[in-house]
Amino acid sequence: MRKVLVFWLVMAALAAAVETRAADAAPRVDFPDIELYDLQGNPYKLSDFRGTVVVLNFWATWCGPCRMELPELQKLYNELGGKGLMVLAVSVDEYRQLVPSFIQRMKLTVPVYFVDPATERSLGIGTIPFTLVLDKEGKAVRAYPGYSQAGMRDLKKLAVELLAEKRGRGGKS
Repeated sequence: MRKVLVFWLVMAALAAAVETRAADAAPRVDFPDIELYDLQGNPYKLSDFRGTVVVLNFWATWCGPCRMELPELQKLYNELGGKGLMVLAVSVDEYRQLVPSFIQRMKLTVPVYFVDPATERSLGIGTIPFTLVLDKEGKAVRAYPGYSQAGMRDLKKLAVELLAEKRGRGGKS
């Protein structure tokens, strides 16, 4: 219950950031250090990716808008991955065995993960695709519920801004 409350507080703060459209305009919010599992079942913590800008995308194989968004996230990863951007594609599919062939068909090379059902419930994500952008310190900067081309343009602009920041917004490296 506490994680759901934290998630919705994060979403409220991020909604304010979307209104202003500036990376520094709204306060950044701590995001839970969730556990992710790769396709082989190996566990990772979200904190393992600190020091990079993280695009955390929740999606499913059966989701039409996800099928439009994932190739754009792949393109973003191809362009900015070498500059410190990580795109983490988190499948919320109930039938995980469908995911590897879907990834192959879509020609995706972004890292793909799963979360356990309890974590998924605790985050309270009710819309997919659902994308969060985390800064280099793991703080949530902006959320993108659903898919739109305007949202993808904004996400790319935000990613470039965050990559240009020194570690910590105070200019410390």
